[in-house]
Amino acid sequence: MKAPRGSSYIKRMLLSYLPILFVTVSMLIFIFMSIINGIYGRNAMQANRVTAAFIVNTVDSTLKGILMDTQKLTETDDRLRRYFEAPSDRELEYDVSNLLTTIIVRYGLIDSIYVYRAKDGRVLDQSAIRPIEEFPDKAYIRSSIEQIVPSGWTSPRLKQTDGIERSASVTSLVLKVPRDSGSLGLVTVNIKISALESFIRQMINEDVAQAQVTDAQGRAFFTERGGIAHNGLNADKISEYTNWKYTISIKNGKWLDYLFHGNTVWLALGVLSIVFAISSTLYVTRRSYKPIEAILHRIDRFSSIVRPGETRVSKNEFAFIDQAIERLITNNMNFQEKQQEHLVIRRQQFLQMLLKGDYEEERALWEQEWQHFGLAEGQYIVALLELDHYVQFGLKYNPSDQSLFKFIISSVAVEVAEQNGQRVVSEWISKNQFILLLISRDGAGLEHHILQIAEQIRAWVERYLDFTVTIGIGLAADSEEAISRSFHEAMAAVSRKVTLGVNRIIHTVEAKDKTDSEWFAYLEMIRTIVRKIRMLETEWIGELELLFNEMAVHQLRKEDVERLLNYLVFQLEFELEGTLPGEAKTWFLEAKPELLLALKQADTLKQLEGCFTATLRRIAGHVEDLAQSRRHVTLMKEVRDYVAAHYTDPNLSLTMLSDRFQINGKYLSQLFKESIGQNFLDFLIGLRIERAKQLLLESDQSVQDISEAVGYLNTTSFIRVFRKTVGMSPGQYRESRPRGQEPG
Repeated sequence: MKAPRGSSYIKRMLLSYLPILFVTVSMLIFIFMSIINGIYGRNAMQANRVTAAFIVNTVDSTLKGILMDTQKLTETDDRLRRYFEAPSDRELEYDVSNLLTTIIVRYGLIDSIYVYRAKDGRVLDQSAIRPIEEFPDKAYIRSSIEQIVPSGWTSPRLKQTDGIERSASVTSLVLKVPRDSGSLGLVTVNIKISALESFIRQMINEDVAQAQVTDAQGRAFFTERGGIAHNGLNADKISEYTNWKYTISIKNGKWLDYLFHGNTVWLALGVLSIVFAISSTLYVTRRSYKPIEAILHRIDRFSSIVRPGETRVSKNEFAFIDQAIERLITNNMNFQEKQQEHLVIRRQQFLQMLLKGDYEEERALWEQEWQHFGLAEGQYIVALLELDHYVQFGLKYNPSDQSLFKFIISSVAVEVAEQNGQRVVSEWISKNQFILLLISRDGAGLEHHILQIAEQIRAWVERYLDFTVTIGIGLAADSEEAISRSFHEAMAAVSRKVTLGVNRIIHTVEAKDKTDSEWFAYLEMIRTIVRKIRMLETEWIGELELLFNEMAVHQLRKEDVERLLNYLVFQLEFELEGTLPGEAKTWFLEAKPELLLALKQADTLKQLEGCFTATLRRIAGHVEDLAQSRRHVTLMKEVRDYVAAHYTDPNLSLTMLSDRFQINGKYLSQLFKESIGQNFLDFLIGLRIERAKQLLLESDQSVQDISEAVGYLNTTSFIRVFRKTVGMSPGQYRESRPRGQEPG
C-alpha cells in the first residue's frame, strides 16, 4: 500500500506552531533590552553622583556668598553701623532698606532680609520699619536673640507674614551685630524653599531624574514633591557646609534597579523559554498528526475499494474532508438559527406574560414555558437595566454596533450571575431596557445577591465600554404573581435616575413616591424665579439652584421634573411677553427650543440645571442690557469728572464712588473698564503720578509733602507705586531734571 498523500501535512503543522518560536524570540529580545537598560542604569547612577556633587558645590557656594556679603555689610558699611547706633532718621532708614534690597536683587534665592535694632526693639525690612510686637515674624527674631551662638542656615520653617499673604517655607540665617555679642541687633536672611527648589531643578533633567534635600534630622525640604523611593540607583551627597543631604533619584528607579540586579534571572528564564518552546512544539505537532494520519489511511483505503481502477473524483483527500465538514456545518447552522429564532420569540413572550401578569387565561401554556426554561419554584426579584443617555448612544453608534453592545451586556450579565452561583432569566424588553429575573429556591440573601450582580455589571460596563447604565431593583417576590409587582417597582426606581443621577444602582426602597404636598411650594419657587428675572434681581440664580436641589432631595420622577420645568418655561414666556413683547418674542425663538430639547434629551438633573441656568442667564442678560444701555454712558461721564476733580482725596475709592452714585461696586468697575479702557485703580494712579512728576520738577517740596499732596498718606507706599509706574524713585526722577531748570 502506498503511503498516504499527506506527507507535507506535518510540515504545515510545524509552520502553524511557529508563533510559539516567535513569542520566544520576542521574549529573548525583551530580556536583551532589559540587560541593556541595566547598563544604562549603571551609567545613570554614576551620572547621578556627579550631578549630586555639582549641586552641593553650587548651592554651598551660593549660600556662602550670601553669608560673606551679609557679613561684609554688617562689618564694613558705615550706614548700617550708624543705623544701629545713631538716632532714628528716615533717610538713613531708606538707605539701609536699599542696601538690603541690593543683596536681594544680587541673589535671586533670597526672599527677604530684615534688621532688628536692639536699642529700641524695631525691625526694618524692605517695606517699612515697625516695633517688633507688630512684626509678623517676631517669634523667630526673639528665639534668635536668645541663642548664644547662631546655628547657621536653619531647617525649613514657616515665616510668618502679613495677613494678606500666605506664610512661606524658608531657611534662615541670623548674623549678630557685633558678631561676638549681638548687642546692637540682628540681621536675618530668609531664602524661600520654593526658590531653592527651582534653583536645583535647573541643574537636573526632570524628565529622567528628581531631587530632594533633607536636613540633619531627615526632614524633607520639598514637601510638595513627595518622598523619593530608596533604591540602588539613588545618589546621596551631604554638604560639609550646611550638613544637608542632597538626594538625586532616577524616575522609575525601582524598575531600573530590578533590571540592574536581575540579569541572571532573565538569562535563566530565556534559556528555559527556548527549551520549553522547542519541546512543546515538537510534542504537540507529533501528537496532533497521529489521528490525521489514521484518517488519511482510512480515506485512501476507502477510495481504492469504491473505485478500483477508476480515476478518483478528487485527488486531494483534504478537499473531500473539507466538503463533508462544510455540508455538516451549514446544515447545523441553519438548524441552530431556526431554533434560536424560535427560542428568542418564546422567551420574549414568556417574559411579557411573566412581567405583566397576563398568564392567568393561559395558565397551562405559561406553566409549559416555565418548565421549558428550567425554572423552579422559589422566591424572585427583578432588576431593570437601562442605557444612560440613550439619545447620544443612538446617534453615536449604528444599528449593528448597538446590537453588538447589547449582546455584550447580556453575555456579561449571564456570566456574572454564574460566577456568583445564581440563576437568572434575562432579555432585552425594549431598545434601552434589559430585564434580569433572579430566582432562588430558599430565598436567603436574595436582595444581597441581586445587588451584588447588578453592581458588577454596572462596574464592568463603566470600565470597558464607552457608555454607562443605571439599574433599578424591585422588592423580593415570594410567588409568580408578585413578579409583576417587583418589575414595576424596578421601573419606578429607574425613573428616579433623573434626580438621583445616572451610572448607579437604585433600589426601590430609596425611590418611594412622595406625597403631593410639596407641589404648591415648587410652583411658588418657579413664580419667584420668573418675577426676579423680570425685576433684574440676581437672586433668581439662588432660587433656581434651590428649585433643583429640592427636586433632587425629594427624588422626583422624570415626568414630575418635566412637568415643573415646562411650567417654568410657560411662566417665563408669559411674563416677558407681557412686559417686553417685541424683545421677548425674538429671544424665545432661540431660547425656548433649547429648553424643550434639554427636557427630552437630559438624563440627570445636573444636565437640566446646567442648560436652564445658561439659557436663563442669557435671557436675564438681554433684559438687563435693555434697561442699562440707556443710562450707563451718562453715569460714567459723571464718575470720570468726579474722579478727575477729587483724585487727591486719600479716601477716594471704588466703594466711595459706589455709595455716592448708588451703583454696585463690581458693576461700576466693569463699566469703568468698558468706558475708559482702564480699571479704576490704574486710572487713579495715573492721575496722581502725573501730578507728582509735575511737582517734583517744578517745586522744592519734599517727597513726603508731595506724597500727601497727591493723596498718599504713607510715603513708603507712594515711593513703591512711583517706582513701579515710572521705573525710578521720586528722588532719582527729580535728579533727572535738566541742568539749569529751576523750580518755579
